[in-house]
Parts: sequence; structure tokens; C-alpha cells
Amino acid sequence: MTFETIKLPTASVGSQAHINVHRFGPSGGKKVYIQAGLHADEHPGLLVAQHLLRHLELLEKQGALKAEIVLVPFANPIGLRQRSFGHVVGRCDWHTGQNFNRNMAINTDQVMATLSDSFGDDLIENDQIMRAGLKTLVSQRTDVFEINSLHKALLLHSIDAHYVLDLHCDDVALPHIFYGVHQAETGAVLANAMGFSICLEEDVTGTVAFDGTHTQPWVNMEKHLGRPVFSKPCFAATLELRGRGDVSPELAEQDCLGILDFLTNENLIDRVPTPKKPVELKQLGVDQVKMVRASISGIVTYRSKLGDTLKAGEPFADIVVLDSPTAKSVPILAPCDGYLFSATGHYFTTKGDTIAMLATTEQQNKAGTQLAF
Repeated sequence: MTFETIKLPTASVGSQAHINVHRFGPSGGKKVYIQAGLHADEHPGLLVAQHLLRHLELLEKQGALKAEIVLVPFANPIGLRQRSFGHVVGRCDWHTGQNFNRNMAINTDQVMATLSDSFGDDLIENDQIMRAGLKTLVSQRTDVFEINSLHKALLLHSIDAHYVLDLHCDDVALPHIFYGVHQAETGAVLANAMGFSICLEEDVTGTVAFDGTHTQPWVNMEKHLGRPVFSKPCFAATLELRGRGDVSPELAEQDCLGILDFLTNENLIDRVPTPKKPVELKQLGVDQVKMVRASISGIVTYRSKLGDTLKAGEPFADIVVLDSPTAKSVPILAPCDGYLFSATGHYFTTKGDTIAMLATTEQQNKAGTQLAF
């Protein structure tokens, strides 16, 4: 194992931030990049990363690692220091207002102008050209604000990886996975290894988060050239490790072993996978997720629980009105058939707040739409 502390350019006097980078296994071949806590108010992944550190150190001593594995156990020191009266508020940068998990994609026109004439008929060589070219483009970025410096530092360690796993969580939710719709087969392998049934497949040609930043250039390049160009494009996924309150050693160890099982199935680690029951996957496009929003302000309570299948028109929650002359609650009806997999932990809601997400079989949103701000 090698360990490195990378200091970010100082935004203000006396406020030096840094990230830690752990590297395991042999370099020069396949590369895996894993990070946790890009949204600094999402903490299950931070614990999973610590379990991964322990297992990867042991696996390296055993000579079981067949790829380089890069682990960044806390990816957002900027967000971690954003505390308001004791609470970490680390989803968006207080300086710029930007979501830490948005606006870092490599400009598509720049990728095409720089790299599209570089590819020949050797798909493996094209992979190498693409990875080196993307890393060069990232290295040329300017970092006007501290958040730009953070994104640049993270991407310099991840953009040339073969596999990228970004550990997040939802508010209150069942575990689920995001990945590109063009990589459904590998996404299913990951979901089965994790034991996560809900797979949300994204169109990565539009607005993307950290995961899509790594897959978008590969998809756009082949679309631009109109032919197969690559042998092993980057596979990237966001793992939503249930809800913010689901932090425990037992869950962290379970998710850690699931990640190791996925890497084992991809022939990147020489070990025996953890025995587990097959998972009945619900693979759907992100555009098939129905966001249920509060119609009024009040306290939301739930009649249904996560994992319930709802029918259109079925009351599944209530909003207790706080400013009515008499005690009053308003039932919330399911707007369509769907599988309830996400709810809110912010029980005081205002009009327009998302209070549930349903997995459905019909298109609900424009393709490429992000589910959260």
C-alpha cells in the first residue's frame, strides 16, 4: 500500500484542505477508483471506506490483488467543514452554491477537437489513448474556486480508471445503484454482488454527476465517430447505500464485501466471493422514476413502508396541516403504479418538496434529467 496526502490550493488564509489517497495492488494494468463522501452530509460510505482499507491491506499482503485499487476515503474535506450549529451541511459548496456532485464533466467539444483524430483500428491502443488524453485535459483545467481544485484533484486520480465507484446515500431509502444505460450488463453484475435490487440506468449524454463524467466521453466519442472505437471503456456507478441514518459496522461490512465481490467477479481480485442469495433486479431508466412532491406544507407521515408496491390513487402518506383552524391532515395519493424505494427524513415539508420516489414502468421524466438538484 502507498499513502499520499494531497493538499488543495488554499481558498483563504488558515483554511488548508486535503484529501488522502490510498493505493493498493500492482500499477500499470487495470485500475479501480473508489471514493466516499463527495456529498459530505452522506456518511455510510465513509464507514464502508474504512472497512475497505482493512480488507484491501490484507488482500494486498496475500498477493490477491490483480489490479491497482485507488481509494479516497473522504472525497470532500470542504463539505466536511461546512457545519451549521453542529450539523454537517455538505451537499453544496457554500462559496459558489454549486452541488459538489455536478458541473465537473469534461467539455464534449474539447474532447472531440483534441482526441477524435487520434484513434485507429486497434481498440486496446485506443483505450490507452483515450485515458491518457482525458487525464491531460483534466490537468489543463483552471481552478478558480476551491471546489474546482477539489474536482480537479479527484479527477486526476480517477479519470484514467477502468472502474469508478462513487459511494453515496439517499435521505431515507432502499439501496440502489446508478450507472449508464449502455453498461446494463456490468451494472447487473454490480447490483447482484451488492445485493441491491434497484438499478437506475442513466442516459450519460446529458447532465452528469461524478460517475457519468467518466463514461460520457467514451459514449460521445463512439457516437461522434459512428463506429466501435474502444475495447474496455470506463465503467462507473454511484452506489446509494440506503439512507443517511444507515450507518453501522454490520451494514458497512456487508457493503464492503459486496464491492470486493464485484471486483472479484470482474477478475480484479483473486478470492472466493461471499455466498449470497440471487437478487431479483428491478432495472429501469432514471426517466422512469416518479418524484412525488408535497402539495402543501406540513408534517409528512407514511402509511406505506419502503419496498411496498403502490397502485395509482392509493393513499400512501399524509401531510398533517399545521396552520389549519382545526386538526387536519391531507392524504397523499400515489400518482401512478410504482415501487416505493425512497422517502424523506425531513418530516416538515413545504410545497414542492420531494417526499417519495417510485420506480415505475413508464417514462416520467425527460431522458438525462437528474433526480435531485
